[in-house]
Amino acid sequence: MKFINILYHQYLFFGQFFMVVLAVSQFISRHKLRINYIYLFSYLFMGLGIFQVLSYSTKAYPGYYFISFYLIPVSLGSSLLLYYRYRLIIEDSIRLKPAVFISILLSVFIFLAAGPFIINTGFRKEFIELRPILDPSFTSLPLFFKLVHFINFIPKLILSGGIFLLLTKNTDIWRSSSDPKTGIARLGYSYAATMLFTTLLLGAGDLVTFELSKAAIFIVNTSTIGIFFTAQYDPDYYGVFTLLRKKAKYRVSKVKGMDVESVVVKLNRLMEEEHLYRDEDISLKDVAEMLDMNMQQLSEILNRDVKKNFSTFINDYRVEEAKKLLAEDDKLPVTHIALSVGFNSTTTFNRSFSRSTGLTPKEFRKLKAVKSYSKKR
Repeated sequence: MKFINILYHQYLFFGQFFMVVLAVSQFISRHKLRINYIYLFSYLFMGLGIFQVLSYSTKAYPGYYFISFYLIPVSLGSSLLLYYRYRLIIEDSIRLKPAVFISILLSVFIFLAAGPFIINTGFRKEFIELRPILDPSFTSLPLFFKLVHFINFIPKLILSGGIFLLLTKNTDIWRSSSDPKTGIARLGYSYAATMLFTTLLLGAGDLVTFELSKAAIFIVNTSTIGIFFTAQYDPDYYGVFTLLRKKAKYRVSKVKGMDVESVVVKLNRLMEEEHLYRDEDISLKDVAEMLDMNMQQLSEILNRDVKKNFSTFINDYRVEEAKKLLAEDDKLPVTHIALSVGFNSTTTFNRSFSRSTGLTPKEFRKLKAVKSYSKKR
C-alpha cells in the first residue's frame, strides 16, 4: 500500500514537468502563430498551477506554505488561460488582452505581498498556510487571510462556469454525422468535459478536503496525456471544431442556383489583375459588392469551395507577391514589402508569411539567395 501511495504522489508531481515539456514544444515551433503562444503560456501556467495545488495539498517539502501562498496569482492565471485555450479550440475565438491579464495578476500579487505587513501579522505559517475553507481553523483566521483563501477558490468557479458555457453551446457535436472528424471532435469535447469535472473537484477540495484536490490533479495529468497523444494521432485535432462548425453553418446553402465556379474565376481575376489585396482596408463587404452578392454568400463560397476564410484568402495573395519581391530584390526592406503588398504591420506579415511558407521573410530571402548562387556556379 505504501508503494502504491508513493507511485500516486510521483505521478501527481509528474504533471508539472510534462506541462513544461509541452510548453517548450510550443516555444520551438517554427510557425510562432497566435495559438502557439496561447498554448505555451497556458501550459507554463498550468504546470505552476499544479505545483501550487500540490504544495498546499501534499505539504511535501519545507516551506510549502510560502510557495502555495505566492503562487496564487499563477493559479488564477492558469484558470484564465485554460478557459481561453478551450475557447480557442471549440469556438476559434479569443479576446485575451495581455495588458489586462498581466495587470490582474500583478494586482493580486501586490495584495498578497503587502497584506501581512499592512495588518501587522507577518508571514506566520498559521496564517498563510492554505486550508479547506470549511475547516474549523478557518474561522480563526484574520479577515485578510480569509480573503486570500477565497481568491484561491473563486477562479475555479469562474473556470467551471466558462467551460460549462462552452460545452453547452456546442452540444451539436454529438448529433449523428458521417464526417470522420466527428470522432476526434467528440474526444476533444470529452477532454473539455473532464476538465470541467476536475475544476469542480479542485473547488470542492478547497472547500472540504485536499484529498479531492489531489484526485483532481491526477485526472488533469491523465487527461493532458490523452490530449497529447490524440494531437499526435491527428494533427488537425485543435482545428477540428472549427471545421465541423463551418460545415454545419453552410448546411443550408445561400448560394443555391448560383454559378459558383464563375464567381471564383471573377474573384481570382480581381486579385490577379486589379490587385485588390494591396488595399490594407479591403473587406469582405467590399469584395462582395464588386461581385454583386452579399457577404454571407461570398463567405460561404470562400469557406466551402475555396477552403479558406476571407482573411487567409487575401493574405495568401499578399504572401505570394511578397515572395516574388523578396526573391527579386535583396536590398528592398522587408517592412516596405509588407506594406506594399497590403499588410498593415510587419508583425501580421511575418505571422502570415511563416504560416504559409514555414519560413520567416528573412529566411526565405536567404534561402532564395543561396539557391540563386548555386545555380550560377
